[in-house]
Amino acid sequence: MNASPNAEDLSGSFDLPGEERYIAFLARVTQQGQVWTLKGEDGFIAFSDDEGRECFPFWPDAACATALATQDWADCRAEPLALDVFMTRWLTGMAKDGRMVAVFPAPDGSGVVIEPETLLDDLREEGEQGD
Repeated sequence: MNASPNAEDLSGSFDLPGEERYIAFLARVTQQGQVWTLKGEDGFIAFSDDEGRECFPFWPDAACATALATQDWADCRAEPLALDVFMTRWLTGMAKDGRMVAVFPAPDGSGVVIEPETLLDDLREEGEQGD
């Protein structure tokens, strides 16, 4: 079950609606204890959503993150973050800075953009259910 997803699994993950990918993200990252993002020469990637809010994208595994290392992000590589560091440093810092989280965005641009505090609460709740 902890095996890397094959191309078919990866394609199926991106075919799910954003809300279902969000639920899958919560389950997978709490089980694995890490999240993935993309990092280039200038640091971790971010983009502005339709409302002009700065968003940092995160995925449940390296393969999904790497699938988006194209075009503007072609020079980026998948970078793991320990879940506890992500929760205590990243999400709290993003909340303080007024940034948003893009959870499990797909190549077509679909995904869930959420407040860091909400994701933090959902991760804590998911972690409690897994105990």
